[in-house]
Amino acid sequence: MDRRYQVFLSSTYEDLKEERLEVMKARLELDCFPCGMEYFPAANEDQWAYIRDLIDQCDYYIVVIGGRYGSTDSSGISFTQKEYEYAVSLGVPVIAFVHSAPDTIATGKTDKNALAKAKLDEFKTLVQTQLCKGWSNAHELGAVVSRSLTQLIKRTPRPGWVRADSLASAEASQEILRLRHLVDQQQEKIDHLKLKSPEGAEGLAQGAELFELEFNITLSARARSYNDPDRYIKKQASACHSWDSIYAAFAPYLLVENRENTIKTGIGRMLRDAHQHEILKSQKEYDLGSLAITEKSLQTIIVQFSALGYIELSTSQEERKVVRMAKLTPLGHKYLLTVTAIKTNTDVRKISSTKTSSQPAKHA
Repeated sequence: MDRRYQVFLSSTYEDLKEERLEVMKARLELDCFPCGMEYFPAANEDQWAYIRDLIDQCDYYIVVIGGRYGSTDSSGISFTQKEYEYAVSLGVPVIAFVHSAPDTIATGKTDKNALAKAKLDEFKTLVQTQLCKGWSNAHELGAVVSRSLTQLIKRTPRPGWVRADSLASAEASQEILRLRHLVDQQQEKIDHLKLKSPEGAEGLAQGAELFELEFNITLSARARSYNDPDRYIKKQASACHSWDSIYAAFAPYLLVENRENTIKTGIGRMLRDAHQHEILKSQKEYDLGSLAITEKSLQTIIVQFSALGYIELSTSQEERKVVRMAKLTPLGHKYLLTVTAIKTNTDVRKISSTKTSSQPAKHA
């Protein structure tokens, strides 16, 4: 059945008019329905509510980032970033296109405000944790969008839209419903099996058991210049952390498929928070530059949680290179809730209940 897909384009507007036109052409050439700010009504309704509704109906989402952060809402977040985060929260397949040579962008098309520049850099860092491509001019952008969207549609099928006269007859629909019911029953059995631990997992280290993480530290001396070769000190260290604390450090970032390097980044944040004070206690003239687990520790962790059935690995083709990807399995998602969800304090609950029940009754 012939399907067409609705694709939402998010970007700043005035500085990217030519680029938006190329992206629109790319979507039309792929028989997709373009959707973006060009189609926002001038009515006095809540614009953000209207944008959310459009993204809800879209099959795919594209964000293009040039040299501007864009107009912001009352909280200081640009509408481009707000749209991006909303699409990700819905699980809409997202692909980002970031200008690969920002220094070549015309001055009139870049932010002059330091705060806006900083927010733009933070936004770029955020989108680069997902599927991301580079571009340097409008023509190149149109070409890379066309290729990338074709691959995304093939790799991540969506419901799309079909002509009404292509729908099945009433008799065929009844048969489809019957078969769908059988499929749903089988799917329930499959989903149940997905939540079972792999055979032999009970014999693997996990939970509160400790694992020694090895990591590399770079310290920088505040009193020395950046060009001074003696400014930096590099050293290795190790620390023991439970498998649960390690899992909680990176698993929330794998609720949707993400680059394998996200695991390393999450654990690095945990180690920095846990050991920064201790590291700098005897190095008062230094700042902590970087802290990252070794490749050996990283691969051990990946193997361990794969064996436990919590994560699954795959590959993705990006910019002529193969990128390793990771995401939580259904079992891994369930275990993440067990590890990170806040538990109730039963003693406090009992006291609260006692106080409530002991209040004297009030009479009119």
